Amino acid sequence: MFDSRSGAERRTSPRLSTNRSGKLLCGAFAWDCVIRDVSDGGARVQMLAGSSPPVSAQLVDLVGGLAHDVKVAWRKDRELGLIFLRSTDLRGLAPAGVQTAKRIWAAAQSRADAG
Repeated sequence: MFDSRSGAERRTSPRLSTNRSGKLLCGAFAWDCVIRDVSDGGARVQMLAGSSPPVSAQLVDLVGGLAHDVKVAWRKDRELGLIFLRSTDLRGLAPAGVQTAKRIWAAAQSRADAG
């Protein structure tokens, strides 16, 4: 984030521009999104539908194989700024709290392998 008063960058780690497919999960709901950029502390996503998740959710990086428990820091139109609270690698054993994320990621991998 950029501090307009001082002109200084407020992020503690650099952003990496991406164009990765993702899903935001909250309970039984899932929203498709595109991860536009990512850093160690968070991500900027663009929602593909008009609705957006509540303040807390789980971001599944379908390309990177990661699940992030996130908090929404800001919203602007269809874009959301997310803060990572905890991250889990879905490519190995995963705790119970990310099993839905792991199933969604695995399904995306099998579709990619078939195509």
